[in-house]
Amino acid sequence: MTYKNRFFIVCTTAIVYFVLYQVNLILFSSLNYSHRVDWVFLPSGLRLTFVLLFALDGAIGIMLASTLLTYFLYFDGSYLNLLIGGSLAGFAPFMARQIAIDYLKLDKDLLNLRALGLFKVSVLFAIISSLIHQLWYFWIGRTESFLTSTAVMMVGDWFGTVLVLACFGLILPWMKSALAFVKTKVIQ
Repeated sequence: MTYKNRFFIVCTTAIVYFVLYQVNLILFSSLNYSHRVDWVFLPSGLRLTFVLLFALDGAIGIMLASTLLTYFLYFDGSYLNLLIGGSLAGFAPFMARQIAIDYLKLDKDLLNLRALGLFKVSVLFAIISSLIHQLWYFWIGRTESFLTSTAVMMVGDWFGTVLVLACFGLILPWMKSALAFVKTKVIQ
């Protein structure tokens, strides 16, 4: 893949993640449990999807967007907290992807990914993401109840992932038919 294509993937991933994060704040801010812990977190679905599809490039895009979001919404004056907090959002799904490849026998190109495999990867991702984030938030004093915040974040991440994947599942047939329609019109 060319550098231009990789740059496009990183930028597109960052923009889409940034926008969906803002949408999630608008739609579900009333379901916030604690610092950056929500009962429904749609961007987690994009994290998993982008990292499954684009691997490191997707993770980098998410890291960039999350760092910007952390700066604009949660900046506490510490650039170290900014960098680490922003990086965790891309690192967690990338780590879940690698674990799924190594231990759940997920194909790197997703050729063997079926519903059960996607379920396993989504649960694995929700566990890893919530643990990593909450360890960091607990370490820097942003969460008081590590176990409860971890559990709620796990539920919110998994629920957001399922919602996003379900939306992709509903949109995919429509996109396929729209592409087929365009191809037939272009060929004629």
